[in-house]
Amino acid sequence: MSITSALLAAQQTATPLAALVNDGCHAIGGVFRLDYNSAVVLTDDFRKKQAGGVPHGGFLLAAAGTQTAEGFTLDDEELILLRVRGTAPLPNEPDLVQTRLAVVRDAGDSGKGFDEVTDELTRNELQQSAFDCEVIGTFYTSGNSDLVEFGADIDNVVSSAKYQVFLPSKKVLSWLASYPETGEDDLLPLGVVRFSSTRRRARASGIDQAEVRVHIDDFVARKTAVFGMTRTGKSNTVKTIVTAVHRQSSLTDARVGQLIFDPQGEYANINDQDKTGLRLLGDTADHVRVYKESPDPSEAVERPLRINFLDAASLQTVWAMVQQEVAESASAGAQYMAGFRAVDFAVPDPKDVSAQSHFERNRLAFYALLHRAGISGPLPSTRIMLTNDLVTEATTGPKAIADVTGSGKYAYVKTTAAAEKLLDWLKSQNADGKLTESWKRDFDKGELADILKAMEGRAGDAAIKRLKPFHDRNAIGDIGDLVWQDMLAGRLVIVDLSKGNGTVVKTLSERIVTTLLDRARDDFAAGKKPHPFQVIVEEAHNLFERGAKEVAGNPWVRMSKEAAKYKIGLIYATQEVSSVDQRILSNTSNWLVAHLNSDNETKELSHYYDFKTWAESIRRAEDQGFVRMKTYSGKYIVPVQVAKFDHDMINEARRASGLQPVDPAKIA
Repeated sequence: MSITSALLAAQQTATPLAALVNDGCHAIGGVFRLDYNSAVVLTDDFRKKQAGGVPHGGFLLAAAGTQTAEGFTLDDEELILLRVRGTAPLPNEPDLVQTRLAVVRDAGDSGKGFDEVTDELTRNELQQSAFDCEVIGTFYTSGNSDLVEFGADIDNVVSSAKYQVFLPSKKVLSWLASYPETGEDDLLPLGVVRFSSTRRRARASGIDQAEVRVHIDDFVARKTAVFGMTRTGKSNTVKTIVTAVHRQSSLTDARVGQLIFDPQGEYANINDQDKTGLRLLGDTADHVRVYKESPDPSEAVERPLRINFLDAASLQTVWAMVQQEVAESASAGAQYMAGFRAVDFAVPDPKDVSAQSHFERNRLAFYALLHRAGISGPLPSTRIMLTNDLVTEATTGPKAIADVTGSGKYAYVKTTAAAEKLLDWLKSQNADGKLTESWKRDFDKGELADILKAMEGRAGDAAIKRLKPFHDRNAIGDIGDLVWQDMLAGRLVIVDLSKGNGTVVKTLSERIVTTLLDRARDDFAAGKKPHPFQVIVEEAHNLFERGAKEVAGNPWVRMSKEAAKYKIGLIYATQEVSSVDQRILSNTSNWLVAHLNSDNETKELSHYYDFKTWAESIRRAEDQGFVRMKTYSGKYIVPVQVAKFDHDMINEARRASGLQPVDPAKIA
């Protein structure tokens, strides 16, 4: 070769894409049939062995070009990305089968080895095989730019004999799995590439250490699904993502708030086995808050997951809890339940005197019922409008009701005990015909009547008593508003829902989400810049199941529709793809799928992206932390062994927050 030719070849091997195939990639064969969707790659046993094996689902790179002494030169500055989806028959497959049968028979009859009953030419022919490959897309450069772009198809097919096929090296595989790596500031090493459950050859060739990096911003203010059976690493994946977002928000001073609904208590507490836990990301409530039913006063990050049932700010939340609890215990055919569920404790316009009067009557009844169930104490300002004569009779003289004062036509109730006594007195006055027509209608068939009917007898008392552990007279404010303030401050918030019945868990969760959406909506309408935050939900099938209420009544479906414009992200983990509302699945940007044991689940999954290619592998491989991942910026599905959540991750995040690292040996 002349000097000019050698220099030209050296330049051609140094182009961005040629540099990839020349960076330790193994040539395993060539393409002998190619169309716009698939390719058949001819290879042989020797080349596969030299390359360290070609796994099912593995990436291959097809390039049109020539092998020179300086390296492989490209005829065109593009590479076709292929994925192995199986084997393909060769054109002479019937002849090869007959030959293989003869070899097996002759070796068996003679007691010799296979190589001893074949000549070298036959052995070479028998080693030929082919891969059936899916065309994923094309890597290419434009003009003089070194920027590598990707297209999800191919725009031309040349003679297939021109294409040579390469198995990526560890470095190139990492590049493929992490594409596109635009900037280094927000990249998270999530794990390593893993194509199969069996990893012997991958370990021998070092391919099992090909790092996968994802953009943390892909997970902020977007929806992420984490699917998998129990004990397949869903929680580990969630912890890794949450920690990375926490670390990145500290480094960039963006302070992205994250809210975790924790049904099992695994996020709110330290793991006894490895002494890790998300609560270790902070030492005080400035960074981490853990809301629990029974917080430990000595733990700075813990706060009570309780509500002051008598606080006006908590009225709607408490009422929703009581409504749900009574509905769960009532008979299915109870006619009064429809009216009871329709009662709304939203505060009316103060200028609407009629609405305000009905609201105060309903609130009086509710406080009276709380007292009867054992929840008592001073009340916020509760003003009942009566006639002047009735107010005087109720507040003065020998039959005056304790803790009820009057002024003109208004009676003011100061305690729950007074509310119960005043309500009983009003019932007697109604029976004697002394109340106004408006009062009579409310007692006969209005919302007041619906409340009293639903709470009659022991069922109502029992329902409220079951909620009593969540009452704390020292709690201040609505839980939803408290969490909203946490999100604005960029805290990691864990709501421990492991204690309490399912009704309370669901009601509290929905109330918090509704409040967050309402506050975000109000800010959006006011023209304020959205403040991004994340909501993380475990056992998501229990909260937003398929066939649930319509958007107006379901905060989770509402979140799937509205959250994007408010910059609210959602990470939901479940083992049942089919149970999640399709409106949520259709709006999901990131997918991490571990083992699922049912073809019903993988069939549902196959409706999205090209998960159909991975369906069989997802059902068969039960390895912990082995997921198939599609991210918002990622162009194709990548199989990943997610890194184990550990103290190194925790301490990196702590250092980013300006905190000292934790010593695992000193964690109780």
